[in-house]
Amino acid sequence: MDFDVKLVAGMESCFVSLPLFLIQTLQSSSSSGYLPEVLALDLRSRTSDDDHWTIAWSGATSSSSSIEIAQQFADCISLREGTRVTVRALPNVAKATLVTIEPNTEDDWEVMELNAELAEAAILNQLLMWKVWVRIVQEKMTFPLWLGGRTIIMFCVVSTFPKEAVVQLVPGTEVAVAPKRRRKNLDSSHDSSLLSSNKARHTAMALLRVQDGSRRLVHKSFVESIELDVVLTSVAMVHPETAKMYELDSLQSVILVPRLSSKDSVKDSEKNGMTVKSNLASKDAKIAIKQEHRQAVVRILVSDSVAKGHVMIAHSLRLYLRAGLHSLGAIWPAFVMGLFKAMQSIAKRYSLTFTFSLSF
Repeated sequence: MDFDVKLVAGMESCFVSLPLFLIQTLQSSSSSGYLPEVLALDLRSRTSDDDHWTIAWSGATSSSSSIEIAQQFADCISLREGTRVTVRALPNVAKATLVTIEPNTEDDWEVMELNAELAEAAILNQLLMWKVWVRIVQEKMTFPLWLGGRTIIMFCVVSTFPKEAVVQLVPGTEVAVAPKRRRKNLDSSHDSSLLSSNKARHTAMALLRVQDGSRRLVHKSFVESIELDVVLTSVAMVHPETAKMYELDSLQSVILVPRLSSKDSVKDSEKNGMTVKSNLASKDAKIAIKQEHRQAVVRILVSDSVAKGHVMIAHSLRLYLRAGLHSLGAIWPAFVMGLFKAMQSIAKRYSLTFTFSLSF
């Protein structure tokens, strides 16, 4: 069967709408007589054997005799208005256990930073509803995330596991979100160690070792002539050079997330609700955002009393986070907090695991 493709402006979905006749034909050709909640379709151009597109349908009926698709999503997959295609259902699409995505460009990442609240709401609305975002993906595919109005962030699928031509996101799929920060130009006279340092400072997080709090985190207060020691549990202290390396400002709000060792992650994952997984293809690690994991939002203070490459927190805060002394902890910028909460809500409702990639 041949159908024309119609691009629809204002449509905010990565799913297509199909003509009623096509839906009925697909249903009659199904062995069960029913169509799945999400159906992967292969569209092939009638004019070029090399041009084909994998798209997904989730029940919507088009208002015309054409296959209707969001204009922004069509632009991502290079599908043009009026393209004549044949349609074939893809059976037995592999279920993804891991999908790694990243903003398509540095500009997309910066737009997310500047619109953190909108990004949080968009992720909640479009992922929790499922039928608005993307469910069928393949490597190197790009797709949009609508933030409202004309603001759109483009994402790219970096890798999938298993490595199949097409995979489907299902409850239990782990979605790893890798940041994409803009790197500043380096003077050619700088040595390789500076290059390595600069590469580290432009990641979206700082991976530091935990140092137990000193008396600097204890504030003396007098209440009715009674001296009280008040422990500052809402701050984290770092060395000035550490702050400079990771572009951390005094009094900046950050998220502090403990990282288990690979040995402890297996032993304590059920107890602590947090896992750390090694990337099989690189030295990247991933901190999984789980419903029961622990984190803290703190303010950064800069002090020479902290060892370089360390973060000093109060003893009680360290115990709350279940972070061992000299263990690794990740510090995330405050704008990630909204995305963090959105991912937690999604994970809770749909049994998904969201991770942020950490580069060493």
